[in-house]
Amino acid sequence: MPRGRGGKRQGTPGKGYSNRTDLMTNYDASQGSPAAGGVEVGPMEQAGPAPEDSPNLLDPTNYPEEPITSGLPVGAGPGPQRDTRMQETANLRKYLPLLELYIDRPETPDSVRTLFKFIRAS
Repeated sequence: MPRGRGGKRQGTPGKGYSNRTDLMTNYDASQGSPAAGGVEVGPMEQAGPAPEDSPNLLDPTNYPEEPITSGLPVGAGPGPQRDTRMQETANLRKYLPLLELYIDRPETPDSVRTLFKFIRAS
C-alpha cells in the first residue's frame, strides 16, 4: 500500500478551479486595500497603570497616623472588623412572609427565589 496523502493530483497547474470563481480573481493589493495605502494607527493605549505609578515597598506610607498592626487581632490600633452579614441575613427573616407571596409566580426572577432560599436556610 503506497504511503502519502490523498490520491493522484488532479487539475492543470496554473489554472483555477471551475467551481471556485473567487480563487480565480486576481487580487491586486495595490488598489483598494487598506494595507496598500497604509492604515493609520493612533498611539497605543495603555492597559492599566504604568509600573512607575504603582507604590513601591520602600515608599513612605499613605497612612502615617495609623499603626502597622491596625486591623490585626493583636497590637496597637483597631482590631479586625466584625462580619455583620449573618446578623443582617437573620434580620431579613421577618420579610420572608412577604417574599413567599411572590415565589410561585412565573414572573418572579430567579434572583428573588435564590434570595428567599438563602434567607430561609440561614
